[in-house]
This record gives sequence, C-alpha cells and structure tokens, in this order.
Amino acid sequence: CPSTAEQLTCPADRLYWQRDGVADMPSGGTPRRECREHEREWGGRCVDRNLTDAWLERLNTLHSLSLMGICEGHADASSGSSGRFPHINLRLKEELLPGIARRWEELRVAVLDEVSRLFQHGDTHVNLELKFRLRLGLSRLVYQQDLTMRIRASQPRTSQEMTPDARDWFERTVSCIERLDGIVLTWHHDNRED
Repeated sequence: CPSTAEQLTCPADRLYWQRDGVADMPSGGTPRRECREHEREWGGRCVDRNLTDAWLERLNTLHSLSLMGICEGHADASSGSSGRFPHINLRLKEELLPGIARRWEELRVAVLDEVSRLFQHGDTHVNLELKFRLRLGLSRLVYQQDLTMRIRASQPRTSQEMTPDARDWFERTVSCIERLDGIVLTWHHDNRED
C-alpha cells in the first residue's frame, strides 16, 4: 500500500464468527469448543494457527471498522470452496453508519477510488456492500443498515504451512485496512453533523 499521512491505528464483541476461522465465544473468555488441529487459542478464541498475534492485535484495534472474521485459507478445503482462500471480513462500526449511509451518493465514488488505490496489487478481491433492510419480526417493522467489506486473496492456499506469498498478502492487507480505517474515521470527524 502507498504510505499515507492519514494512517491511524474495537472491542471484540462481534469480532469473529466460527465460519471465518475463529470460534465464537460466550462471555467469560473460553472457547465454546476445543480448538481444532489447524487452530490455536488467542485471546480466549480459537484462531487459525498461522495467523500472527500482530495481525490479530492490529485488526482488533481499528477505530471505524470491526473485524467480523478472518481465515488463513485452508489447502484441504473442497475445490471451489471460499475456505481455500485467505480472507478478512469487516463491518463499519454502528456509530459511524448513519452518516455514511445518509451521504452514500456523495461518498460512493470517493470510497471506491480509495479502496481501489489501497488494494491495487491485483491479488485481492474486495466486496463492499451497503445494505438497507426492512424486516417484519415479532409484530414490528425493523429498519437495518449495514456496511460490510469482504477482502479475499485471489489465490487459494496450496499448502498447510503459510507460504511467504500468503504471509505477505496478510501483512499488506492488514496495513491497507489500517489506512482505510484511518481515512473513514477522519471522514467521520470532518463530516459530523453536530
């Protein structure tokens, strides 16, 4: 990622989901299950063995984005399965969502340009989704907004041990996420409607 002056460095309450390489936890800090052979314990959670503490710590200290899931990718996952690809899934923090959703038409091009600039290596797929949902439940209408970003390596894992290319992908991607986190936070502070 190009270096940027906006580089800034979330509570882990909705941090990981089991399907994304980490076992969800009850309050109390112990995994709901034993870690599998390809996992290790980190912060009271089962995480993929080759994910470094540094990446996990950096992704857990973002200011505007919450980590929903991270997976190192698994060579033994079925062919065509998303589980073969390293990926990181993020969600915009709830307190920032109304401002971005309200001004999405103004921001859309700038956000897409920034995401494109940050992830320009060509080895990454980025899916950015802004959802507006109306749902009827328990006799009441619920309106929900959600902005998620799913970042996936374009090459699947081919070995059990993490290759230097996969390690480099994670390092670059985590750095790009930190830069994007700072940009979003700066935008939020500059455009708050007090």
